[in-house]
Amino acid sequence: MKNNKILKRLAIVTLFSILSLTHSFASENMTIKQAEKLLKDTTAAESSITRIIQNSKNQEVQKDANIAEGALGRVSNQLEQYIQNKKAEQPKVSTDIYNGGKKYPGSSKVLIESFDVPVNSSVVHVPVTIDKPSSNTVIAYVRVYNGQGGRAKPDTTKSVIFRPGDSLTKTLSFNVSSMSESNNVRAVQPSVPDGAIRAGGGIRITAKKGAINEPIESISRAPLMFKPLGKLCYSATGETIQFDDKGGPNSFSTSLSHGRTQVGNGETGYYGTTDMGGFIRTTDGLVISSRRLKTPVKVGSPATEYPFLASMLSGHRTPETQFKYGSVEWVVKMPNRFGSWPALWLVPTGGWPPEIDVYEGFGYNGSWKFSSSLSSNIHGGDNNVRTFTRAAMRMDMKTFGLAGTLDSEFHTFAVTVVPQWITIFVDGVETMCYANPFKGEKWYPLTNVAVKAKVESPYSNGSGDMILRSIKVWRAE
Repeated sequence: MKNNKILKRLAIVTLFSILSLTHSFASENMTIKQAEKLLKDTTAAESSITRIIQNSKNQEVQKDANIAEGALGRVSNQLEQYIQNKKAEQPKVSTDIYNGGKKYPGSSKVLIESFDVPVNSSVVHVPVTIDKPSSNTVIAYVRVYNGQGGRAKPDTTKSVIFRPGDSLTKTLSFNVSSMSESNNVRAVQPSVPDGAIRAGGGIRITAKKGAINEPIESISRAPLMFKPLGKLCYSATGETIQFDDKGGPNSFSTSLSHGRTQVGNGETGYYGTTDMGGFIRTTDGLVISSRRLKTPVKVGSPATEYPFLASMLSGHRTPETQFKYGSVEWVVKMPNRFGSWPALWLVPTGGWPPEIDVYEGFGYNGSWKFSSSLSSNIHGGDNNVRTFTRAAMRMDMKTFGLAGTLDSEFHTFAVTVVPQWITIFVDGVETMCYANPFKGEKWYPLTNVAVKAKVESPYSNGSGDMILRSIKVWRAE
C-alpha cells in the first residue's frame, strides 16, 4: 500500500511536469532558469521511481513505475533539448575587450593628496597614485613650489613613469627648506598626465611634529631597450631609398592611400608629386621638405587652395615594408618651423583607422619644442570613423635621460608590434607602451612632413625639412 501511495504521488508529479512542459512549449515563454528547475524536479522524480522499481516485489507496481519512469525520461530529454536550444539562441558575449580595435580600456586617473612631513624636513616625498592598473604607460608630472613659510629648492617639475604592471603608487622627491612647524610648500599636477587623466587639484605639504614621510618602495620594471623583432625585410638609406608618385614593389608612394590632401585634420599642405621638388638627396640623407608654394594647388569642386607643399613617403603599395608583427626603425633629424607637422607612423593595409603614431611634431602648437618635445598615440575605430585615442603629448627627451637635440642632430625612433603590446622607443630607450587592441592588422610605415600653418603665414622661420638617414623594417609575421 505504501508503494502504491508513493507511485500515485509520482504519477501526479509526472502528469504535472508533462502538462507544465506542454504549456510552456506551446507558449514558448519558459525561461532557461525555469526549464532547469523543472529538469531538476523530473530528475529527482526519476531517481525515486528507480528506487521503487529496484525495491518493490509487486509486479503491478513495477509495471506502473516503469511507465512513469519512461514518461519522466521523455520529459527530461525534451527539457534538456529545450535548454540547449535556448542557450544557442542567446547572443554570445564577446571576450574581446577591444571590440575588434574599436574600444580601449578607460584611462587611469592620477591623484596627489595633501600630507604632513616632519618638522625641519629638507626633502619631501610626494606620493603619486593611479587609481587602477593602466593598459598603457602613464607619465605624471608634479610641481612643488613655495607655500606659506616653506620654500621649494628650487621650484621645479618632475615626472614619474608608470609602465603596465608597475605599482599603483610611487613617490617623487623634492628638496625644500624653512619647514618649521605648520609651514608648508605646495604641489600641483601642472599638466594632464600622458596616457591618463588628471584628478584633484593643488595640495599642501605641511610640517607637523611627529609626522612620517618616507619614499615608497614600489614595483617597477626597467624600460626596455630596442631589439628588432623578426627578420630584416627592408633596409634603405637616404641615398638608396626609392619612391615615386604611385608607389609599388620596393618603392614608396609620395601620396597617402586616399590622395594628396588631409581635409579632416586641418592640414594646409598639399602632398606633392616628385616633380614639385619635395625630396632632395644630400650627403646627410634624404631631405623631406615643406615650404610655401609660389602658386597654391587647387583641389576639388568648389576648389580648396593649398598654399604649402608637404611631403610624404607611404608604404601602402610597398609590400617589402608591410608586416603583421615586427619592428620599424627610422633615423631622422626633425624640422623646427612653426606650422610644420612631421610624423613617423603606421597604418594598416585594410584602411584607417587604426593608427599607431610613433612620433608627431605638433609645430602648429605654440608650446611645442622641436628640440625636445615627444609624442605618441594610438587611434582605434573602423571605416574612417575614430572611436578612441590614447595620446601622450607632454613628455620630452629629458624624461628619458636623452639629449634635447631632435632638430639639430640625428636620433633613432622605433616601434615594435607584437600581439600583446605596441612599444615605442627613442634612441633605443622605451618611451611608451600600449596594450595592442589591433591584433592581426597588417601595417605599413609612413614618413612625412605635413603643414598646418595659417594660409597667410609666410612659413619661413627655421627649417621645414625632415632629413631621413635610414629606415628599416623587420617582419616576424
